[in-house]
Amino acid sequence: MSESLTYVDALKILGDRQSRLIGLLDGVMSAGLATWAATAWTMGADPSAPMNLFDLKDEVVRFGHESVRRVSERRNGLSRYDRTQRLAAAHAVLVVSSYFETLDRTSLPLTPERLAATAGERLTHGGSPPKGYVDLIDGLLTDRLPMPEPHVPYARTREAIEAVYELMSRRLATLIRAAPAWESLAGRERTRALDTVRKMPPQALTTYDDAFRRLATDNREFEVWASFTEAAGLSAGLSEVGRLLSEMAGERPGDRPRSHLIRTYRAALADPVVATGHAPEWVALPTLGEAYVSPRCKAAEVRPGDAPSGQEWWAAQEPIPYVETFLAGFLTLPRAVQAPLVVLGEPGSGKSKLTEVLAARLPEQDFLPIRVELRDVEAESLIQEQIEQAIFRQAGERAAFHDLLDAAPGALPVVMLDGFDELLQAAGVNRYDYLEQVRDFQRRQLALGRPVVVIVTSRTVVADRVRYPAGSIALQLQPFSDDQVRQWLDVWRRHNADILKSRGLLPLTAEAALSHRELARQPLLLLMLAVFDATENALLNGDASLGQAELYEALLMDFALREIRKYPGNQSLSLSAQRKLAETELDRLAAVALAMFARGRQSVSDSELDRDLALLRPEPNGAEPDADEAALSLAQRAIGRFFFIHRSEAHARGHRTRTYEFLHTTFGEFLVAWLTNRALADLVAVHDLVRSRSTAGGRLDDGFLHSILSFACVAERVPVVDFLAAIFGGLPDTARESYRELLLEILDGALYPHPSRSYPAYEPARHTLTRRLAAYSANLTVLLVLLSGKGGLDVRTMFRGTGAAVERWIEHSHLWKSQLTASEWNGLVNTLRVRASRDEATVDVTLTREDGSPARLLDAFVISPHTARLELTDYDVLLSHDPAESFDLSTPAGTELGFVIRKMAFLPNWRMGMLLLQAVPYFRAMGDQVRWRQGEDGAVLPAYLLSLLDYSGDTPAWERAQRYAPCLEVLEEFPGLEKQVLLRLRDDARTLPIATTVDLLREVSRVPPSEAYMDVVNDLWARNSGKTSPGIGGRGMLIALVRSLHQKWPDADLDRITAALRTAAYGRRRPPDS
Repeated sequence: MSESLTYVDALKILGDRQSRLIGLLDGVMSAGLATWAATAWTMGADPSAPMNLFDLKDEVVRFGHESVRRVSERRNGLSRYDRTQRLAAAHAVLVVSSYFETLDRTSLPLTPERLAATAGERLTHGGSPPKGYVDLIDGLLTDRLPMPEPHVPYARTREAIEAVYELMSRRLATLIRAAPAWESLAGRERTRALDTVRKMPPQALTTYDDAFRRLATDNREFEVWASFTEAAGLSAGLSEVGRLLSEMAGERPGDRPRSHLIRTYRAALADPVVATGHAPEWVALPTLGEAYVSPRCKAAEVRPGDAPSGQEWWAAQEPIPYVETFLAGFLTLPRAVQAPLVVLGEPGSGKSKLTEVLAARLPEQDFLPIRVELRDVEAESLIQEQIEQAIFRQAGERAAFHDLLDAAPGALPVVMLDGFDELLQAAGVNRYDYLEQVRDFQRRQLALGRPVVVIVTSRTVVADRVRYPAGSIALQLQPFSDDQVRQWLDVWRRHNADILKSRGLLPLTAEAALSHRELARQPLLLLMLAVFDATENALLNGDASLGQAELYEALLMDFALREIRKYPGNQSLSLSAQRKLAETELDRLAAVALAMFARGRQSVSDSELDRDLALLRPEPNGAEPDADEAALSLAQRAIGRFFFIHRSEAHARGHRTRTYEFLHTTFGEFLVAWLTNRALADLVAVHDLVRSRSTAGGRLDDGFLHSILSFACVAERVPVVDFLAAIFGGLPDTARESYRELLLEILDGALYPHPSRSYPAYEPARHTLTRRLAAYSANLTVLLVLLSGKGGLDVRTMFRGTGAAVERWIEHSHLWKSQLTASEWNGLVNTLRVRASRDEATVDVTLTREDGSPARLLDAFVISPHTARLELTDYDVLLSHDPAESFDLSTPAGTELGFVIRKMAFLPNWRMGMLLLQAVPYFRAMGDQVRWRQGEDGAVLPAYLLSLLDYSGDTPAWERAQRYAPCLEVLEEFPGLEKQVLLRLRDDARTLPIATTVDLLREVSRVPPSEAYMDVVNDLWARNSGKTSPGIGGRGMLIALVRSLHQKWPDADLDRITAALRTAAYGRRRPPDS
């Protein structure tokens, strides 16, 4: 948290040099607290001489009233930052004066005269005031006073203020106890005095609340700091920010319109929400000012150890009800000029649009917005240099930063550094200190009397590639809510209803859009849905039930067709010819998606993409690009027509560099699946042609398919697998069977050399040969399983009926485990379900798509009698007793045990099988928890803890009792462990001392008593019946135990405990709450 003001800081800002209070505090600061305290009562009439408590109270209250009056009256003629400082100071004064006002209304048994020390008593203290008084003065000098901030719930601020009041009350109580008159008070009076002081904090908080609301009535900053202000419904384009800040602004004589910057920013509100070239001529694009919907957000201060790049961290943060109120509050906070505000979001979430609209909405009489697109400035430049480069680009003339500020006297600069992620990705530079440089820039400007607010935008995913200075606040943009989707579509309807009606169509409704919620909740992709539906009402006319793969293909094809038809030479072509050109566009776009997928990234640079396209999709010989495209690279031509690809640009070392990524990752994942299907279809056609020619021979060239599928495993990307399954599901049966036959043939030779394979130069990532063989064969297997339906794929079919099919399967799975990355291997286990079975003397293995059904132990092993004559495999576990079913065990697929079982079906090992089967009784008793991470002690294994108990029966009683301690410490983490521990304790109670057993039962009562717990208690009661009278020995201990159980767990049902024991514990009446 940024440093808030102390009381004396506030006095200095507000100014009252004639005050006795200022004289006192100045003297203390000059001399130092310890030196002043040692001689304070010897100072006579010196201004720094201490006042008595009640004089101090009067001074604080007087100054508080004057400060509130002056700060409310003096609004004009102040700069934005000066006013912010004065308001923050007034709030600090208000916090302290509210406490002393409460003291003024409080009736203490000690009058001012009795609290004041006589001259003789002062000499007795050696010239030093009492400790409580010194502590109160010290608090006025050094205590940092809480202040409301828009990212902190106001309730939390009130809690912090109440904590200040509690500290002041403790100091006041110390002062009262040190007063000479304290000794003359009767015991009851002393108690009343201390009780009165202890009750003051909540009363002071009420006083503060009333004063704060009165102050907020005249000063809107306080309202937005505390988030009292509610935005007027779902406001458009951050217009509420401008209104709120305008209401706070003061009038300054000589205000003049800002330079070209202000006009440029405001003109942007009238521009279409996206470039008109990306929309068909039959729709009307709303303007940015109309279409921009104020986003939902979360905000939090980033502290050391926080991870704002992770969704887990953001899930724990509070949502911001109204972003307008938050921004207005932040921009008027003192901390806004001390550290940056970092705006995070996904591509297409509206980070840049937020800065565009905010720059246009800020009231010019109080703020000077400066928007810096980091893609357009030198990446290595200092912050101030980047700002000046942006000014030149936007205003068309060079201006030093300080000259621009001089032209806007009193206005608070708000610098928006847009696109930190672009600076990192495109330039390939490390800027872990960038936010620290921003903070240092702010500090320098503040020291020069030129405070400046800085806002930095970035994608969330790179938020871990920078250090956050103390006091930084992060703001994360959230996807649209359903109401925001409706609000945006209302704007769309107003602009397009008449145009669409003339074509017999209707505007897209929220219900139709929200049936594809994943896309509709991102602003730019919602626009894409609306434009797509405006062609033929495809979503509105019942096609909302389209599968995701069909929708994505329709969206992309519709967009590509519109782009193709923009060229006059294409408009006269037949629809089939236009579709063929559009498919070529999609094919190039799919190569972009492949470039990212093969490299295991979500982005690709322009140089990487140029190399890939030159190899995979070269320009035909003799073909010349259109005049508009002649100067563009292959990468720029491939992505130039598609606005749903995000371009990151940066200037580094004198060169402009670019990277590209899809606004929504599923676009790229769909295109990888689409390209794979297209490659298979082409290969099937070639395959059929080769088979139809009797003279044709040689091995099928699967070079392009190999290029697609040999660098990364599709199982790592669940959406790719889902898209493939959907695409294959839409194929005719004959086509699926052709695909299947082709893939079986390719897989049979996939691990062997193929020197004539095409595309040998394509190498987007440098991998070993074995790694590529593993990825290719694993991907072919996934495709085959997806094509095989519910019946799955057995390994004898998979390896074309060879006698060693199971062995070949095991070789493949071990290859995958050894060569794929951990995430790819885990993805494979979670994509395919492997089941082993024995049919008489033969083991078979079947692969199906993972369906989430329970994992069975006997799917991973085959248990057979040791006398059988079998052809043994690594799946075989030979046992000499009990039917195989007695060893079976089922567990949910997603548990740790379920994953282990499913993985072992890939990698059979009869020795590991033997070990795992020995643990079956434990898993049946305890469930599927394999381990639990317990703090810094590492992994706690409950099976090991129980085995220590089971195999230490011959140890001395005291040592055996100690074996229970580790189990008892983790009972809450392992729900199934309590019953197992109690079963063992019930048996051990025969040999353990009763006192030891009862002590262990008290430890078990960390969790509510279970039936097993009460059964053990009953068993002990029965064994100890008639031995001694109640209250003594074993029965007395049990009575005390049951009594404590009821006190600790008053809502627990203890009726299972023996009635005689309950009567002895509670008496004849039933316990309360029972």
